[in-house]
Amino acid sequence: MKKWLKKYFIPHEGNNHKPHILRWEAGLFTLAIILVIELFFLVQVFIFSPGSEFFATILKSVLVEETNISRGKDSVSLLTENLLLDAAAQAKADDMARKGYFSHVSPDGSEPWYWIKNAGYDYGYAGENLAINFIDSEDVVRAWMDSPKHRENILNNNFKEIGIGVSRGLYDGKEAVFVVQMFGSRVLALNVPIETRKNETILPISPTTTLPEETAVVAVKGAEISPKIENKGSDQNQVSRTESGLSAAAKNILERVISSPRTLANYLYLIIGTIIVLALTLKIFVKIKVQRPKLIINGILLLMIIASAMAFNYYLFLAQAAIF
Repeated sequence: MKKWLKKYFIPHEGNNHKPHILRWEAGLFTLAIILVIELFFLVQVFIFSPGSEFFATILKSVLVEETNISRGKDSVSLLTENLLLDAAAQAKADDMARKGYFSHVSPDGSEPWYWIKNAGYDYGYAGENLAINFIDSEDVVRAWMDSPKHRENILNNNFKEIGIGVSRGLYDGKEAVFVVQMFGSRVLALNVPIETRKNETILPISPTTTLPEETAVVAVKGAEISPKIENKGSDQNQVSRTESGLSAAAKNILERVISSPRTLANYLYLIIGTIIVLALTLKIFVKIKVQRPKLIINGILLLMIIASAMAFNYYLFLAQAAIF
């Protein structure tokens, strides 16, 4: 391994001060890897598209997990996925996709709370975040967390449950993917009076636009949390849980790969770029009096190709994305 690293990265007399990692043969191999990554990314986006039920199911799961990761970092209690909130969020997403609007209030005046009530969820507190035209789950949550009002919803300790809806339709004459994130806390006491709703101004974030919009939060007194019950099992059950845990870990990794194509491609590009930068640094400074301009140019060209691929993916899939 030591000889291999010296041969490929360290300029010395044995390789004629030409590290193999920067030679054109290795450059072509690296370029092939970059093209494979880009092809994998594009195939993943267009075949496992957000319009497919398979992708939508995974995206929902990962968005719930990402939201809880954000809450955990801020020491806020984690959310539990609720099927009724899922149904409410999906109904709202389908309505936006069908009618071609992107707003908390539908063209007929229905507010988010209509969908929540219609799903049979008796809420004490409720909130809604919207996103459109994202193909990467981490991009969605990152955009929400970068917006103060959306971040406030995600980190609101009054919310105990979450639901996600994903749908595909037309918006401004173009195909679009709608994501709805709904939060809630159920009212367990039926005689609790409902407080007055209040509107709050939020600032939607997108790579190209900044438009003032409105969101709302509904508050009701008396929301409670059900206690968590822990069951102890036998040694056999412990083994089953361990195997199940391994399967769950593998499933989680697969879901991450499928639901975060741009993030995954960026990570791989950054790894390759870091290796090239390291090779260039060693080439220039280890034998500073013996330089090989062609090798340096090869490395710089590869870095430019990587940067171009990352920029292309960003503008292709995030330029039209927005949150509300």
